[in-house]
Amino acid sequence: MHAVARARGAYAVGCEHDGMTRPIVVDVDTGTDDALALLYAVGCADLDLRAVTCVAGNAGLEQVVENTLRVLEAAGAGDVPVAAGATKPLIERMRPEGQFHGADGLGGVALAPTSRRPVPESATELLHAAIVGSADPVTLVSLAPMTNVAMLLTLHPDVADHLERLVFMGGSASVGNVTAVAEFNVWQDPEAATCVVESGLPVTMYGLDVFNRLVIGRDVADRWSGSHHPAVRAAGGLLHRRGTRAAGFEQDYVGVLGDAGALLVLTHPALFTTEALPVRVNLEGLGRGQTIVDRRPQAQDAEALSRDPWPVLEVALDADLEGAAAAFVEVVDAFERTTSAVEPA
Repeated sequence: MHAVARARGAYAVGCEHDGMTRPIVVDVDTGTDDALALLYAVGCADLDLRAVTCVAGNAGLEQVVENTLRVLEAAGAGDVPVAAGATKPLIERMRPEGQFHGADGLGGVALAPTSRRPVPESATELLHAAIVGSADPVTLVSLAPMTNVAMLLTLHPDVADHLERLVFMGGSASVGNVTAVAEFNVWQDPEAATCVVESGLPVTMYGLDVFNRLVIGRDVADRWSGSHHPAVRAAGGLLHRRGTRAAGFEQDYVGVLGDAGALLVLTHPALFTTEALPVRVNLEGLGRGQTIVDRRPQAQDAEALSRDPWPVLEVALDADLEGAAAAFVEVVDAFERTTSAVEPA
């Protein structure tokens, strides 16, 4: 146990929840934006990070696990268990997203080695234990291809009784990024995404519609890059590596926040515009991996849904972008109030 974990309240920042700490488990393929999301999950006082599981995606599984452990160390997280999961999708071959996140998944951002090690249990076993063993309902946050999550829901259907909500970063109600219509996480394992979308659980989809527009200013990233605190310094470096993937940003904006926005939906829901919309995953042809979001008003009435019962998800479509960015900045800035991230007890 690290000393900073016991004193977490000294720097963890309260968010816009109902005053209760929300237990979460997070499934990642730790690239640059998963790393930012983990920093936020540790730093936000209203999130109780119970476990992190890893899946191949932005990098191979072994690299994803190592990245995850190093990010948690930089953040001064307590004894958060980390487990390795699927090395490839359910059906597709593995297609790492190394072009954007780099060979190491972190765009070359160097994080200090750590003595942390993954637990011997599989990702599915750890998720199941963390969810059903909680006295309070748990929110499962998927920031990666959904292979681990699909296996969990298939092998352990009892978790449905212990989940408050499932939030995933993936999909789009508009354009794609890895293809013209498909977003990477869903495209990597569309069968797994189908299992999640059609699970019958309360599901929130945080897709590219907000993902591509939530950015952090260059002045903030520059300031963070010179910080003495490893978590803050890492956040600055990661934002500089991420850059602005979507067109139309001025040079004052340096980094698309990415996956961390899915956690902001949990802690600051009033900043986001969501709609309950029918969603399906396309499994065939040129559009394979597309999340088809039916936004026609007539498709959402009870009669239409009874004739063709698509799953209805809460879909994030817009946000107060400045407010959401400020909320993330507040949490990362709070790390500066610690004197050290990972001093042993």
